Amino acid sequence: MGYEKDLHKFLKWIRANHQDARWSTITRTHLDQFITELAEEGLKPASTNRILSAISGLYGYMKRQGLDVENPAKFESRRKVAKALPNTIPVEDLRRAYDHTTGAVHTMIGLLVTTGIRIQELLDLNWEDIDFKDHSLKIFGKGAKGRVVYTTPEVLADLAIVKNQLHPSGRMFWFDQRTARHMLWEVLKDFSQAPQLSPHAIRHTMATNMAKRGANVVMIGTILGHEHLKTTQKYIDMAQVETRQACQQYTMFN
Repeated sequence: MGYEKDLHKFLKWIRANHQDARWSTITRTHLDQFITELAEEGLKPASTNRILSAISGLYGYMKRQGLDVENPAKFESRRKVAKALPNTIPVEDLRRAYDHTTGAVHTMIGLLVTTGIRIQELLDLNWEDIDFKDHSLKIFGKGAKGRVVYTTPEVLADLAIVKNQLHPSGRMFWFDQRTARHMLWEVLKDFSQAPQLSPHAIRHTMATNMAKRGANVVMIGTILGHEHLKTTQKYIDMAQVETRQACQQYTMFN
């Protein structure tokens, strides 16, 4: 249905601008004009690329049917689609949320912010996984792959204080992921206007903050437990965007 709509849009444009054109006479020049008008109308690159794919697919079909046509979209350059940057929460908002909470939520925020672990990795923690002297946590992530992450003395000191409010032995937390997400959201909404207030947004924040402070992609990927460095690159990109925005915002000519 989507491809039919895209082809109809192109056909309508051809009829309005090149009445004498036939499928066999349409060239890349026609497509260049069409794409330019789409861009001027504000059509997103992904939508433009989908239309080009529909046109290319149609010409492929006509060729297979034995028609004497040349695909004008065969060598047409696709528009670059901007990468979606990760949602983050301002660090100062997380700091205020941590400072104004107690108990299990206080512990969750502290550990998520300082380690960047996933919410399920947090909920799977046992007390024996924590080394209070080394400030480290043993994490068993996706695919049962183990890694070691580090938190701060402050977070572990606070964790020791609330230990009796959690499970004092065995697994630290007694609730499921849905409950944990809701508990965090209920607190964070009072301290931040960020569009996404989730455990994964905290993970994004931690990783982006590391990148802004100079951590390389290998280091961040190792801490987060990423299997492929391509997954980690988005945090480097996000850090560069934030750095550029800060430079533009605080330049003395603004």
